[in-house]
Amino acid sequence: MTIERQLAGDVEVKVSIYRNGKRLQNAQGAYDVYEYITGFEVYESLTSATLEAKIIVEDSGGFLGAMTGSELFKIQIIGSIVDRTYYFRAYEIESRTRFNTKDSFIVNCVSDEFLKNEVTNVFGNSKIVFNDETEASKIINFILKNKDYLNTKKKFISEETLNKQQFIATNWRPFDCIYWLAQRSIRKAEKGGTLQNGFLFYENALGYNFKSIDAIIDGVNKQSLKDGQSVKNATDFQSGEKTKLYNYVYTPTKIDDQGSDQFKISTIVFPEEKNFLSGLRHGTWSGFSIGFDPVTITSSKMGVSTDMSADAYRYKLTDLWPKMSHIGEKKAINPITQMDESIQAMIDYPKRVRYTMLPNQNFDPKFQQNPQSTYAELVELQAYQYLRIESLKTTKLMIQIPGNLDLYVGTGISLDIPATYKQGSKVELDKKYSGRYVIAALTHKIVNTTMTTEALLLKDSIV
Repeated sequence: MTIERQLAGDVEVKVSIYRNGKRLQNAQGAYDVYEYITGFEVYESLTSATLEAKIIVEDSGGFLGAMTGSELFKIQIIGSIVDRTYYFRAYEIESRTRFNTKDSFIVNCVSDEFLKNEVTNVFGNSKIVFNDETEASKIINFILKNKDYLNTKKKFISEETLNKQQFIATNWRPFDCIYWLAQRSIRKAEKGGTLQNGFLFYENALGYNFKSIDAIIDGVNKQSLKDGQSVKNATDFQSGEKTKLYNYVYTPTKIDDQGSDQFKISTIVFPEEKNFLSGLRHGTWSGFSIGFDPVTITSSKMGVSTDMSADAYRYKLTDLWPKMSHIGEKKAINPITQMDESIQAMIDYPKRVRYTMLPNQNFDPKFQQNPQSTYAELVELQAYQYLRIESLKTTKLMIQIPGNLDLYVGTGISLDIPATYKQGSKVELDKKYSGRYVIAALTHKIVNTTMTTEALLLKDSIV
């Protein structure tokens, strides 16, 4: 049950500790250790397969003496929008200092599955290991849910892929196997003939996710701002497939001390404007993608050489842009088209080369009608994935807002940011920085009874 808010970001917190499945408590039966905790942070990121937490402890009651550094923390947060319960496994105690009779230290924590990943291996032919499953999301679901692997009870929110996967896992950790699949998976695009990959595997508070960047963007475009706070627009916690789109407004000062400040942005930081020179140097917008056959090097090809048979692929963002999904859909404008024409010519000149191996020996005749049967498209996939990731970073914002546990990486958020100019007496919205974004990373910070949320936001287009 959510709390009655006095200030935006108010929360109530309880923290209990479990060892060997049993909750630790003192002789009087007290188990809540939040009085020893001066603050903590919870992290989500599109680039991380696990949730992480840092718990800052100030110990004057023998707290550290009772810990082994391997306990399970249960953190219950009662917020003003939604409530959340996290389970984190401690793996390290660091930065311990003593002043008089008081110890201060930080407990680093991750999701339990991340530690299981370190002691579990995937070995063998994928057909045998995964019971003849060849579709990536089904294989990943097997790895996550099967008792011989990660054995998680968390939700798995995935996107179906197009190609068949068959491979030999050479003693991989489960997450390494999942990342291998992510690099070689093609999404079932809504429009035929479009080669879209760029899959990400990550954990947010709703569960584990396996989605392409294009699917994430499509999801953000479909999120609705209508119906206010109604149930119709609420997050579907059962499936995790639908999340609410919140709209935040930037105002330099607070309006009052009540709920009107809940959806106000307190600070905005632009962590990195597009570095044009860096983009040229790293082939951000154009380049060559080359595949090597590790068995027969003469099956490889570089440039226009005729003594190697495998294809080299020249890529550029201006060609692939129409094949991508974009924030704003049909209204989206490629930022490159707004640049100086002489600079656009530089962007289209390929400078860097990307390499990948072509495992052409992994071929099953029964998949011969499937165009992905030999992973021969890895050259194109490598280029698309890189451009897809880099194009998403076109606009970056870091905002700080009152704590909101109903935000999740891989979903959307909408911002109203005023321009720095006026039309008469009216302040216009900044067209470049207002609008919808993909949430790429979140940090929920709690000190005492106040929570703030920091969000790294990305957008690939100008609307």
